[in-house]
Amino acid sequence: MKSCFSLVFIIFVISACQREPAIQFSKLDPDKTGIHFINSLTETHQYNYFTYPYMYLGGGVAIGDINNDGLEDIFFTGNMVDNKLYLNKGEFEFEDISQDAGITGDDRWYSGTTFVDINGDGYLDIYCAVGGKNPPNNNVLYINNQDNTFSERGKEYGIDCDGNSMHATFFDYDSDGDLDLYVINYPPTSFTAPVEYYHYM
Repeated sequence: MKSCFSLVFIIFVISACQREPAIQFSKLDPDKTGIHFINSLTETHQYNYFTYPYMYLGGGVAIGDINNDGLEDIFFTGNMVDNKLYLNKGEFEFEDISQDAGITGDDRWYSGTTFVDINGDGYLDIYCAVGGKNPPNNNVLYINNQDNTFSERGKEYGIDCDGNSMHATFFDYDSDGDLDLYVINYPPTSFTAPVEYYHYM
């Protein structure tokens, strides 16, 4: 009886080892989804790792429902390319509404981004961190006009920070019911700057 149990156990273990793993993710073709965003970087005399060591930090992505239709839309920031906003049409199909939405940006270095309903109107707005070597590096706030278009109003809201930002997040820091903003900046250093070493005891 004991050997029969051992044999059954061994067969079970061997058959379990041969089982194919369940597929967790599937790659979707950009032609099917309509998402063709690529944050292409081109090294130049002005922009390369030695003149701008933060060049390869990347852009940002935010996912949220900008038009309250129950479908999650996608916003990408571009460093050397335009920002893109893709409206979810359902069934993993998206429409590029970037130009009409007014969020493509300019020739500044856009990095992290977040969706936030900053004015409490029930529609998600877009906040973008901006950095790069050349000013102006003011962060931007795109206010949702509730018609799939946005208006830049960072200065009006007092959050057009110009500190070489990488990312930002909104939360109620002091529990007073208002949104507060935390911005992550990086120092404007290059390889020509003096090197500082720190040793923690």
